[in-house]
Amino acid sequence: MKLGDAEVMLDAVADRGVVKLDSKGKVVQWSAGAQALFDYSEAEVLGRPVSMLHTDEDRTSGTAERELASIRDSDRIEFESWRVRKDGRPFRAGVVLSAIHDQRGSLTGFVEVVRDLAVDEQRAHSMFHSLLEGAPDAMVIVGPDGRIALANAQTDRMFGYPREELIGSAVEILLPPRRRDKKDIEFRTDFLVGPVSRPMGGDPDLWGIRRDGTEFPIDIGLSPLRIEGTLHVSVAIRDLTDHHKYQEQLRQQKDALIKAQRKLERLAFVDTLTGLVNHGETIARLEGELKNPRAPGPHLGVLYCDADHFKAINDTWGHTAGDVVLATLASRIRGCVRDNDTVGRVGGDEFLILLPGLHGLDEAVQIADKIRLRAAEPIRNRGKTIHATMSIGATLAVPGESVSAMTARVDAAIEKAKRSGRNTVNSI
Repeated sequence: MKLGDAEVMLDAVADRGVVKLDSKGKVVQWSAGAQALFDYSEAEVLGRPVSMLHTDEDRTSGTAERELASIRDSDRIEFESWRVRKDGRPFRAGVVLSAIHDQRGSLTGFVEVVRDLAVDEQRAHSMFHSLLEGAPDAMVIVGPDGRIALANAQTDRMFGYPREELIGSAVEILLPPRRRDKKDIEFRTDFLVGPVSRPMGGDPDLWGIRRDGTEFPIDIGLSPLRIEGTLHVSVAIRDLTDHHKYQEQLRQQKDALIKAQRKLERLAFVDTLTGLVNHGETIARLEGELKNPRAPGPHLGVLYCDADHFKAINDTWGHTAGDVVLATLASRIRGCVRDNDTVGRVGGDEFLILLPGLHGLDEAVQIADKIRLRAAEPIRNRGKTIHATMSIGATLAVPGESVSAMTARVDAAIEKAKRSGRNTVNSI
């Protein structure tokens, strides 16, 4: 390029930032288009190195110097890079860099023509941008360097960033710090090498982070997108906060249903007043024990307990106090036997106890007497003392006998205990 040609181009181009540099890369001429693009006046840039228009990272790594060095052996190169406006906002730029030679062919400087690719793309793809802005999800277009090239209004609303702050930032700004590690960056790089669409729903544990630092659940879909021949990534981001709330409501409803079902199942075999198994469950367990063939030695002990004069307790203290007495007696009986023994309420004031693995009737009687003594201890209720006792019949079940035969025998034992003055244990 001849010097005269460069001067004409510098003055004529209005829709691009045209910057003339000397051979050392310092600004010697600054077009009106450059002032509009970068917002620097001519006085602010003349004599300063062109690297002032680069990002901090590029200045540190010497990108500007490498760009100028690469043009020394050729007349013109074209590439994409990042530039920074006066207010610090980066933008993705299309750059055409040309060398200026004098009549003898000696390098005297450079001309750099810069355009804002986002602005150009908005002009060239108005329909695309209309669709982008109207999308219900946040949409982010990421360049091959991992920086955000475009973002729609929903992205602004979802993440709380002004649009100009997002453009040029690394896409990881939208992810919590724990998701900005080497693995996630490698995933993004690998995607650009071998782009394959990734639909939403692939990762149930994705989170975004707003500008104010609050995190929220998201889903992400990725699609390869070519813009002017350059591969980009189209990222669709959906806020799953409401979805998670709905899922939590469903989970709570499910838990409540399961809890209610278990309660109903429990009520089917548990006595609600005492917490013991009820009549039906007790008899079912007794039937199972009687059908179970036993090796010589262990026996099934059966105790039948009846609260003495319970009607008189109800008449004297009231039915509420009577319920307290029954619940207390049930608790005391339960405390006198083993965890694997069955204690069931089989009538209003009657309890049946199944004691597997006993060595003989004497052992059953010992347990019954322990229960009798514990039951006879005073019961305190609302400042009053209530005395209650129990008559107990004890027997050993015979394997294979019927429930009616066994209960008839233990009934006879308890009747004998009652005739003996109550608060006693009788065995058969």
